[in-house]
Amino acid sequence: ADAQIMPIASDSIDLIITSPPYASNAIDYMRAHKFSLVWLGFPIQELSEKRSEYIGNEARSGIQFEKLPEFTQKIVDEIGDLDYRKGFAIHRYYSEMLRVLREMYRVLKPGKCAIVVVATSVMRGKDTQTQNCLADIGKQIGFMVPGIGVRNLDRDRRMMPVSNQQNQASQIQQRMHEEYVIGFFKP
Repeated sequence: ADAQIMPIASDSIDLIITSPPYASNAIDYMRAHKFSLVWLGFPIQELSEKRSEYIGNEARSGIQFEKLPEFTQKIVDEIGDLDYRKGFAIHRYYSEMLRVLREMYRVLKPGKCAIVVVATSVMRGKDTQTQNCLADIGKQIGFMVPGIGVRNLDRDRRMMPVSNQQNQASQIQQRMHEEYVIGFFKP
């Protein structure tokens, strides 16, 4: 189902643990998931259409932007000033994630929590601060955010491990080195 509109009763879930897509397709999720999707019964010819439904994709039609909290909107504006297309994409991502977090809040029982694992992205040299923006959005919705933890990624256990030699120009070495674990609590 679409995580922005879940077919789940309100106040019915005890715990949510998820790792939503990273901002601006930092990972090609369709490429990573296509074999699983075919195994689950999706026809190969429909996969490109499915890609357009993924949260954070860069399609430019049918977008519904949400009013974002001030800090998050500032990040969107700064990226948009550097590159209009990237600003559009990050605004779309945070709008979609606002709807996902709103649904998570709706389906969680009071007194329960959600754990969200994300990594940040860099767009035109600007950090998207995904962990801080999602925490900001969650607070706007009504969640309490008791903390954001950092999880270092083991360079040898990644899909594309980085070299032992330092090379700041290498795109592979510039990829994510840590993830953030955000705790959301529904009072």
